Amino acid sequence: MVNLINQKILQITNKGKTKEAPAFITEDVIEVKRAKLIYYKWISRLMALLATISLLYGVCTTLSILKLAPEIIIEPQIFVDMSDSQSLVKRERVDRWMESREKIMINFMKQYVELRNTYLKDESEMNKRWLWGGLVSYLSTYPVYKDFEKVYPKLKEEMQENESSRSVEILSVERVGGENSNTWKIEFKTYDFTFKKDRLSRRASVEPVIEERYWTANIRSYVDPSRRTAYRRLLNPLGFVVYGYFQSEINS
Repeated sequence: MVNLINQKILQITNKGKTKEAPAFITEDVIEVKRAKLIYYKWISRLMALLATISLLYGVCTTLSILKLAPEIIIEPQIFVDMSDSQSLVKRERVDRWMESREKIMINFMKQYVELRNTYLKDESEMNKRWLWGGLVSYLSTYPVYKDFEKVYPKLKEEMQENESSRSVEILSVERVGGENSNTWKIEFKTYDFTFKKDRLSRRASVEPVIEERYWTANIRSYVDPSRRTAYRRLLNPLGFVVYGYFQSEINS
């Protein structure tokens, strides 16, 4: 054999080893592999089906919760005594169409008059009641509160000058102008409690000087559903608001 220039001779390894006969794939092996392939294929399909069903179930559950969420509201209720017996009562859902709406409105009007006229020797408490964002502004329309804003500094100055406090007693509440009228007349009495300055050290044993004054107030109110906010639902379940208020002192 002639060696050519730049020709390399490859050495064959395992030259003297006997050759083994090639292994042939039988039909049994093919069937087993095919069965495994079908098994894993259906297992994967089952897992995909279960995952899809779980996803659909989660979506349906979420939609159901979102649909029912507005209905799951703890509405305030009132128990109305129908007689002198404590066992006979009527339960009503508090809303703008309730049968006892007028009674609730009367209670709110009484509380409104008390809020405007009661004075405590606690500046932070009075600020929460009288300043913008307090209960008086919340239960009033903007024009009514702006009028009150002009009045309460004078009362506050008077009470602080005399170092006194004021409480309110409601005397009567009656509707003015017929059954369908929204105007109410409330007569009430205020008590101004004043302690003498020279005896403040023995305040516990000193009786205050009480000044009684009589007043009348005309209130026009209605129900505004937009004021029935979620965080104040129990504070004002009807949406009571005052859109007209006039108060004057009765000279005795």
